[in-house]
Amino acid sequence: MKALLALCLLAQADAGITEVSQTSRAPGPNEQHVRITVRAIAASDEGPGGLDDKLAPIAPHLKNFGEQFRYRTYKLLQEQRFDLDWKSPAQIELPGSRSLQVTPRQLAADGKIRVHLELLGEHPQHSRKLHTDYSIQRGGTLLVGGLRVDPRDEKAGTLLIAVTQETEK
Repeated sequence: MKALLALCLLAQADAGITEVSQTSRAPGPNEQHVRITVRAIAASDEGPGGLDDKLAPIAPHLKNFGEQFRYRTYKLLQEQRFDLDWKSPAQIELPGSRSLQVTPRQLAADGKIRVHLELLGEHPQHSRKLHTDYSIQRGGTLLVGGLRVDPRDEKAGTLLIAVTQETEK
């Protein structure tokens, strides 16, 4: 329960995260798919500090996050990229026998992508740890965290989930 209370959302204008907008529009002909990358990251205040080179695409977001929280070290645990149709869910298995389901819901009039996140706890109970919608600016990253990477090991670090909406090139 303590971990559930520790769940936090980094909401910064410069990180491309805003409140959910009620205004939406239908996706245009070139917007039938949404490209989303989900990264599971171990964040820690232990060790010399540093950023895993594989996290370079979201380094500015982690730097902002690190300025507000105590973490100095970030290591990529896993990454998965999805090309999704609107309202089509994708699921990724996370460390600690957990999983995250992400569903792109709609494209807001201001270009933000509304996504639904559902974090399920340890198997086999699958208790719901997070069940909510967020808006992500086109090309922006959402950071959600607070649970231990390994629920049985305090030194394993804190699990951060980075959800990035990638723009088409």
